[in-house]
Amino acid sequence: MSLRVTFAGAGVVAAMALLGGPPVSALGGPPVSGQAQVSKQDRKFLRLAHQGNLAEIAAGRVARVKGADDAVRSIGAVLVTDHTRLDEAVKEAADRLDVALPERAAKKDRAMLMRISRLHGRAFDRAWLTAMIAGHRAALRLGEQELKDGSSPAVKELAKAAAPVIRKHLDELLRAEK
Repeated sequence: MSLRVTFAGAGVVAAMALLGGPPVSALGGPPVSGQAQVSKQDRKFLRLAHQGNLAEIAAGRVARVKGADDAVRSIGAVLVTDHTRLDEAVKEAADRLDVALPERAAKKDRAMLMRISRLHGRAFDRAWLTAMIAGHRAALRLGEQELKDGSSPAVKELAKAAAPVIRKHLDELLRAEK
């Protein structure tokens, strides 16, 4: 499952500054299309980040309602807030860079949430925490891959700025799992 998180203040400002104007060719010529500037890796990151955000928002909403443990409900609320904020920045970046985003979370994430949603009480909490921990670990790997192989400074800044929040979520999830 791919999950992504939001950024903290300076990261958002830096990313938005990078995205602030129309792209200009390296020789100072007329603006170039965003698609021409964005590598396959950058497009992949934006699409997966968006789908992950959609999955996290849905999972957080379910946890707020079905969580038996206060920590699960609380983390669910944080995920909704953070992933909503991140997704706004991802959508803005994708729009400025002319990258089409999927309309829904990945099929495997939707199916996982449906399976977990059928559970109740402590069984729900355990399954939800396990899924969220795996997703946050995958999100960290996705961000690392973008930082290593991405080419767009704006997209790389999104990945860089998201990492501390992903780690914070992962730490909270691991504490709740114990």
